[in-house]
Amino acid sequence: MKLGWAIEIAGTGLCVPQRAVSNAEFARRLDTSDEWIVQRTGIRERRVAGPEESTLDFALPASRQALAEAGLAPEDLDLIICATITPDHPLPSTACLLQAALGCRRIPAFDMAAACSGYVWGLVTAGQHIVTGMARNVLLVGAETLTRITDMEDRSTAVLFGDGAGAAVIRPAGDLRRGLLAARLGADGGRSMLIHVPAGGARHPASPDTLAQRSHYMKMQGREVYKFAVTQMDEIIRATAAEAGVPVAEIALIVPHQSNLRIIESACQRAGVPLERVVVNIDRYGNTSAASVGLALHEARTQGRIRPGDLVMLVAFGAGLTWGSALWRM
Repeated sequence: MKLGWAIEIAGTGLCVPQRAVSNAEFARRLDTSDEWIVQRTGIRERRVAGPEESTLDFALPASRQALAEAGLAPEDLDLIICATITPDHPLPSTACLLQAALGCRRIPAFDMAAACSGYVWGLVTAGQHIVTGMARNVLLVGAETLTRITDMEDRSTAVLFGDGAGAAVIRPAGDLRRGLLAARLGADGGRSMLIHVPAGGARHPASPDTLAQRSHYMKMQGREVYKFAVTQMDEIIRATAAEAGVPVAEIALIVPHQSNLRIIESACQRAGVPLERVVVNIDRYGNTSAASVGLALHEARTQGRIRPGDLVMLVAFGAGLTWGSALWRM
């Protein structure tokens, strides 16, 4: 959908666990190797939360960094959105915990559960609040401790995921030529079982049987997810650019969800985007779900890969199945 919202990303932040887990650590206890993992995923290491760390522990420093870069204090915020599928508790929301930890006013705060698409969905939701006048300064944080729901005995998924948080402050743009030009959000619930956690919810509450069956860990049909992701990422890049009225060739940078390097390479090749115009950090962080796009965006900004006036597209896809895109004039 073409939007033309005069909003800007005023500051970003990042926080990841100190512990880096290399492929070699998995090779020592699973039937796998560094070469096998790198060839199929592009991942060389990932950050893993310690026993006492939680999603809030990463969301809080990332949020403080984003606020500092934006030149704002916690009391300046009007809304907090936390994109996560690994909240600290089923309730209350991690966003409410973050509001209290930051020392904000009694502003609205809620979690968004759109899996890997959550950060992009959150950006669009933040923009809706700003353009309707319901908020001026919005804090968005994508934060996960994904390794908590990863079965470390399952070779097909254990090597894929990592933990961390990426945050952004969104506000009205001072320059009306900048802003969110177009966005697309979608979901296909008919394929929801391609990535899911079978137990732990109302359908299958925790029990000795669900624990014994390891049903509290993520299950994924990797081949089907791969085919969906490649096709969807290509289509969403082209469609979002067309709705904004700009050629794909004019997009300075693509910031994709870091799911799998082969997916990113294949989709961008289909869309006609050279890899040098794509942010890739999956080799160091793995798949961090809702934190992924936020981590990559922050690194692109700090590395000087985004300049004023650049066209930058964020694109993600994940469990649900969900997808989202946002094309910005920075």
